[in-house]
Parts: sequence; structure tokens; C-alpha cells
Amino acid sequence: MTRVSEGSTSHAINFSLGKAKSHMEDLQIKGSNLKKVQKPSDDPIGNVELMAIRSKKVDNDQYTRNTNYAKMYLEYTEQAISDLTELVSKAKEIAIGQSSDIYNPQVRESVAKEINQLRTQALGIANRRVGNRYIFSGFKTLTRPFDEKGAYSGDNGRINLEVGKDFFVAVNMNGSEIFYETADRSLSTKKPLDGTPFEDLKKFKENPEMMPELEETAVNPLERVPASNLNNNEKVELKKPGQTADGKINPESTTFDEAPARQSIFDHLQSLENALLANNPEVIHTLLERFDEHFDRLVTMRTRVGALYNSVNNSEGNIEKENLLNEEYKSRIQDADVAELFSDISKQNSVLQASYKASSNLLNRTLLDFIR
Repeated sequence: MTRVSEGSTSHAINFSLGKAKSHMEDLQIKGSNLKKVQKPSDDPIGNVELMAIRSKKVDNDQYTRNTNYAKMYLEYTEQAISDLTELVSKAKEIAIGQSSDIYNPQVRESVAKEINQLRTQALGIANRRVGNRYIFSGFKTLTRPFDEKGAYSGDNGRINLEVGKDFFVAVNMNGSEIFYETADRSLSTKKPLDGTPFEDLKKFKENPEMMPELEETAVNPLERVPASNLNNNEKVELKKPGQTADGKINPESTTFDEAPARQSIFDHLQSLENALLANNPEVIHTLLERFDEHFDRLVTMRTRVGALYNSVNNSEGNIEKENLLNEEYKSRIQDADVAELFSDISKQNSVLQASYKASSNLLNRTLLDFIR
């Protein structure tokens, strides 16, 4: 029979007590912060998930800051376009009233001063800033976009902000697309069949009654050739625009219709002011269509700003939903079950007290106890 020494018993009791006290300490720490994962070794897989959730939370915080900045930028832009729309509408009302012949030059001269003030207000709107950054200068946010003459000094750059995972929104609009006419004007108003034999053929198909008139002549791009020349099976060499008799091209005679230069709101306001000072109602009447074009373009721009603002709002809502889902998942991994935790604490406390009592009975023996 193996003899159990006092040292062996003492070591066994110390080990049991230390283990029970360590378990009790761990439960008490979890009870103090209600977290069941105190260190990575408690739940290695759960700890990896917690780190991923924390990383997403950091990213979403930055996306939230981006959405707040984007919304502020878009609100400033929308307000500027709204003010400019009202200004253009006011200028159009004045132009409608002054396009008739019932006003005398003195009245139009007074109204011209009001148009001058509207142009000054338009320049102020064009040079608005958010902080120290101009909102209509493209990438050149520190450069004043419009000078006193209304010339644009910015560029066509768009500032994109990431308001969600791989979701970018352009938060600015450059002054060229806001204040200038649309650039999709055609290079020429001439029809493709004008000045060619196909023009007469097209007319004949549309009106067969015109046949006797069309038989008299055949169309050449530069001149009309008698139809008899064509009926004798003779080849008619068509000249190109600007081509001389010897077949060479004369650059001076070759002309093309150029696209009209794009004009801005400032140019048309200045034209309206000049027409009022010159007492010219015809010019004032021709500017009405221009102001209509500006008004329609500005309404379209406000619609674009509203669509971008809605996109930013949707992204912000998605971030909030993702944060709530991440917090719920994080709670399932990290948070302790309070009822279970305090039940374990009570149970472990009973085990520890029983260990103390058993240990006291074993360690407090004297020599007389062994003699008995």
C-alpha cells in the first residue's frame, strides 16, 4: 500500500484551491463587465469575427463622415442652383415685360440697372464657397471660378466621395455645366441631301407632279447642269466644295458652318442690359428663348442634385442598418448570459467554500490525531 505523505496532500489541496479560485476569479471578471470573451484564447474563432466587426465599424464611421460632408456640399449646391433659378426666372419676367413697345427709353434705362444688379448677384452665386473651397470650380477648389466678366477659370473635374463600400458619389458640379449653354449644338444646319441629285429624286418621290420641272435640270453640288448632258450617256464629274476647274482645292473658298460659341448666363444678362439701354425690343424678345434654355437646364441640374442627395441618404441608411446588424452579431459572440453567469458564480462559490472546509479538516491534523 502506497503511503500518502503530508506534502503530497498539501500540494493536492493547494492545486485544487488554486484551480477553484482561478475559475471563480474568471467568473467574477465576466460578471463585472458582462463579457464572456475576455481574451483571444476564450473563443479564437469568435475573436476573429469580433476583429472583423471592429474593422467594419471603423470603415462605417468614416463613410458616415463622408456622407455628412457630401450632404452638406450637395445642400450648398442645391441652394445655389435654386437661387440662380429664381434669378433667371426674374430676368425672364423682366425681358417679357420689356419686349413690347409700350415702354420708353427712360423706363428701360431704369430696368437695365436692375438687370445689372441681377448679373452681380449671379456672379456672387457662381463664386460661393463651402469653408474656403469654391463649389463650382471643379478640382480647382481654391481658385475663384468666375471673374468680373463672367469668364470661367475652373475645370470640369468631379469630386468623388466614397459614401459606402465601393460606392462613390460626385458631390460637386462645375461652373461650365451650370452657367453655360449645353454644348450639343450641331456643327451645321445644312441637310445631308442639300445640293445633290438625290434631293431632286427625293422631291419627285414625295411629289410626282414635279417631274416636268425636275427633267429640265439635274443638280450638281456647285452648279446645275442641263439634263440633256446626262441623257447622252456623258459622265458628269461632280466638283467638291471649293474645287477649281483644274481640280485643285482652294482653301479660301471652302467654308463650313461653325458651331456658335457657348454663352453663359452672364453673357445673356449683359445682352439684356445692353438691349434695354439701346431701347431695342427685338433683341430683348430673342433673349427669351435663351432664358428658357437656362431655366430648363437649371431644373435638370436640381433634379440631379436631388438624385445624388437621395443616393447619399440611402447609403447612410444602409450604414446604420449594417452597424445595427454588426452590433447584434457582436453581442451574440461577446456578451455573456447574465442569468447563466451569476448562476455559475453562485455554484462556484459553493464549490470554493466546500474546498476550504475540506482543506481545513485535512491540514489541521496534529501528531495526536495520528496516534489514535
